Amino acid sequence: MFSLSLALLTLSLVTGSLGSQRATGCGQAPSMAPGDFKNFTMTDGREYRVWLPGNYHSDKETPLILSYHGANRDIDHQVDLDKLTDPLFNKDHILVYLQGTADDPSRPTHTTWEGAPDCKSDDIKFTHEVLDAVTKELCVDEKRIFATGKSQGGGFVGRLACDAGLSSRIAAFAPVSGAYYIKEIDVESDCHPETVVVPCDASRKDIPILAFHGGADTTIKYHGDFRTNACLPDVSSWARQWALRDDLSGTPANTSIAKSDNGVKMRYGGGLVTLVYDGDNIAHEWPSTTPNEDNGGITMAAFNASAWIMEFFRGHRLP
Repeated sequence: MFSLSLALLTLSLVTGSLGSQRATGCGQAPSMAPGDFKNFTMTDGREYRVWLPGNYHSDKETPLILSYHGANRDIDHQVDLDKLTDPLFNKDHILVYLQGTADDPSRPTHTTWEGAPDCKSDDIKFTHEVLDAVTKELCVDEKRIFATGKSQGGGFVGRLACDAGLSSRIAAFAPVSGAYYIKEIDVESDCHPETVVVPCDASRKDIPILAFHGGADTTIKYHGDFRTNACLPDVSSWARQWALRDDLSGTPANTSIAKSDNGVKMRYGGGLVTLVYDGDNIAHEWPSTTPNEDNGGITMAAFNASAWIMEFFRGHRLP
């Protein structure tokens, strides 16, 4: 009897220890009201902003989206651009906007993300720390954490998907006009965008990817480039490599995008990996059918990337 009781006590202690390794905010009142934004600052000065959907309840696990702005931008810009706090697109996911760093004192507004040629910050660590902090305060569904971002922020989302730790913590990824820099290749003659292998250390083989890119993008070219002393892959090759990592066929099923300028949706594995070619006329933009800071109200896309991103995220969760 004594040995059985001791065994049960030991099991209880071990189980309790394992269960307390990551605190959750379920059941406790948040420091902000549903429908509101709140800014947070980490001990090292890094900043992020949280938005709670209007239907948030501390007793119900709620999915969460991480959103990353582009280079030379900030949280305010990304909130206005992705519109993922607009009830038109999202009524039930927490949004967390992270702020990049400006590592060069002579360029105080040149914010960047890890993986870019001139970035020195550890944004993988920053992302882990933000998730730890947010899940400690809020009731987050940790099987449904997602990531999206624009340009350099989109490139960093691709890096998150290839990180051994965060690829097992984030369920699905949606980069927009992503800058997928391979800074290990810093000599132009060594950069071959159509065949360059993208470094990746993902911890699973079922990673959902939804990427967007426009044919008129002269900043991060669809067919790749050598830019700021780093190699940029051809975007279709980048997507194909994801399909192969996920053990899918390397040949996509293509469908035209209605009312677009030769836009195509390329789906691998039934859409587990999807590349959206926005159209011949879409530049370095967050595709939208309404004016935003990217399109200037001049060239509208045939679809809203935000709507497609939300639909994609709702279809995925960690196993």
